[in-house]
Amino acid sequence: MDPNLIKFDYYLNSSVLFFKSNFEKRIKFLQKKNFLFEEISNFINNCIDNTKNVFIFCAGNSIIGKNIKSKKTYIKEISKEYQIKHNPNIDYVDENTNDILTKCDTILITDIEHQLNPTSNLSNLSKIINDDAKIIIFSKNLFWMIILKFLRFFIYFSPKKINFLSSSYLENLYSSCNLEIIRKERIIALPIYIPYVTKLINRIFRLPILNIFCLSSVTILKKISKDFQDDKKLKVSFIIPCKNEANNIKTFEKEIKKRDQNNEFLFGNDNSTDETSNEIDELSKKLNDFEIIKYDGPGISKSENVYKGIEISKGDIIVIYDADLTVSFKDVEFSIEILKKTNADFINCTRMIYPQKEGAMKFFNIIGNSFFAGLFSLLFKKKITDTLCGTKIFFKKDWVKIKRDVSNWGIKDLWGDFDLLIGAYKNNLKITEVPVTYYERKEDDTKMKSVILNAVRMLFIILVSYYKLRLKK
Repeated sequence: MDPNLIKFDYYLNSSVLFFKSNFEKRIKFLQKKNFLFEEISNFINNCIDNTKNVFIFCAGNSIIGKNIKSKKTYIKEISKEYQIKHNPNIDYVDENTNDILTKCDTILITDIEHQLNPTSNLSNLSKIINDDAKIIIFSKNLFWMIILKFLRFFIYFSPKKINFLSSSYLENLYSSCNLEIIRKERIIALPIYIPYVTKLINRIFRLPILNIFCLSSVTILKKISKDFQDDKKLKVSFIIPCKNEANNIKTFEKEIKKRDQNNEFLFGNDNSTDETSNEIDELSKKLNDFEIIKYDGPGISKSENVYKGIEISKGDIIVIYDADLTVSFKDVEFSIEILKKTNADFINCTRMIYPQKEGAMKFFNIIGNSFFAGLFSLLFKKKITDTLCGTKIFFKKDWVKIKRDVSNWGIKDLWGDFDLLIGAYKNNLKITEVPVTYYERKEDDTKMKSVILNAVRMLFIILVSYYKLRLKK
């Protein structure tokens, strides 16, 4: 569809009239509540880290763009009176916004209560934006909406006629507009400034359960489906970390023969003391029609081995695949197709849905994995059933975003699973779980020996990352 044909129904007449006739009163309100908008901006910056161009739809609150960190910020205001340039990176735009929207990777809507037709606007927006773009909706929670609606009869601080949009209605609205929620946060429990107290309260009330009393919701959306393109030509890089896997390397021959020759297989030999290195060389000689690369792992951890492989890979899609072949290539290829044909950004394969083959995973590993999956789901409000599956698939272009924070969650992630999952969440990537059958290791034993020490390490990573992403300014 030609973007120039798409029109937006911007604002309710009552809202436009209110903001035009109450300009001075509104400016004083903004100055008085500057701390509030600064708090909102800081939190949004935490959600849009690494963004380039931001477009903000505003209703008399464009001050929110003052502290937004981006290469360029475009603002559509409800009235020209509020077009106050807070920093040189801000441009105010007129009615013709379509061309600009196609260049933005983040669209922030702070005025959905005042829009004339939110359904039509969101539907049209989803047709204009790029497949990777994110839409952030800033809205009020139902508890506070009722209180504010009551207060408007006594204090004239905003229009009395606005859209009364509950969370359940908004969720239905999003899906009808080809949009889905990939992340939702609640902020601002105390909108009144009390030195030291306000910031403390607002952070405490971001914790689970308490956050139901927060004033505002920040909902991050992405298109459900993308414009279909033939992605068969995308090159896939299989990153295969190896440490003493000589016997398992031999079994790769028949599997690689079945694969597309456009793919590459990167074996990271991490200071193996057996014949792993020689077996990789033999495999490369036998399958000289395939692109098989051996590289030396840094000898620090599996995670660092994997990261080095990703850095030297040349593919469009990264597949992290354990050398023990406990996940079949057939399941991996199915997962790759999900990544190609849907608007997913990150595939987290899960071994906890289908029945596992007998002896594939030890009892205490199952308990530990279920615990961390539940904790991750609770804290980040993103349903994850298997945090420790070594098979993860994503686009190479997104590694640039994720790698900025690897092992930056309080302690080094030796295995890399939490680094990747939390990094994907932080960068608002759409995480999709795909069930796989988990088989018993073909040769040798698992490399994760110190279960208790690793459990403590992983618990620390989750708690520190939660603090940094939700509570820290």
